[in-house]
Amino acid sequence: MFFISLFFVILTLCCIRPDLFKTVGNSLPIHEAHAAESRTISPDTAGLLPVNALAENEHHSKLDELKQKQRVAAWIAKRYRIAGTASNLFVSTAYKTAFDLGLDPHLILAVMAIESRFNPYAESAVGAQGLMQVMSKVHADKFEDHGGIQNALDPVVNIKVGARILRDYVRQKGSVELALKSYVGAAAMSHDGGYGSRVLSEYRMLKAVASGKRAPSLIQAKSPAKQRAARPGKNTGDTVSSRQKNGESSSLNGNTETML
Repeated sequence: MFFISLFFVILTLCCIRPDLFKTVGNSLPIHEAHAAESRTISPDTAGLLPVNALAENEHHSKLDELKQKQRVAAWIAKRYRIAGTASNLFVSTAYKTAFDLGLDPHLILAVMAIESRFNPYAESAVGAQGLMQVMSKVHADKFEDHGGIQNALDPVVNIKVGARILRDYVRQKGSVELALKSYVGAAAMSHDGGYGSRVLSEYRMLKAVASGKRAPSLIQAKSPAKQRAARPGKNTGDTVSSRQKNGESSSLNGNTETML
């Protein structure tokens, strides 16, 4: 009977003063334990360690890329005797553009090296312009998003447009070698005058420099004029005419299209 009476008393209190039980419950150690546990596994902190780990990995990745850019920019500035600020701009733009287009930045830089020797104001007799020696009149549509062909000599614009042309060739031809052959305007010829091998040789050196290895040589590169002389059939009237009819550009070295 005692327990039955006690039960009814408690039941009555629950109905009349439910706040008493809430107060008592809050004072119990088990409530604090649950509260602490709840704070520990809250959404704000549950993924703290994994997020920190990812952030740290991303930080290291960015540092690695920064070191690569610094090595490559310093090497280009020394090899081609250009200002460090200019070299940094060309390299950083090449890396960003390559990421956007799915290309290798060192390939873009290798094309620049062979095409213009990193002279942003280079222009051939047939109208190939800038770092990537883009035929701006042939590829005027690709300059529409960059203010028109009047900006063809802007280093950033020239790299972006040239790299886009290169990306398109790689997709069309299915290989870097064939893309380079088209880039130099030799798609219908049996050979490219050694253009592709020169670009790929420069590419391998840039990759080695980026990874921290010593480059084979820091001897000053050949001038564009010497490179043109070494390539048979370059910049001749017939060759240029054929390239333009096919919508291909010619470059300082007789190329216009870009490679990967």
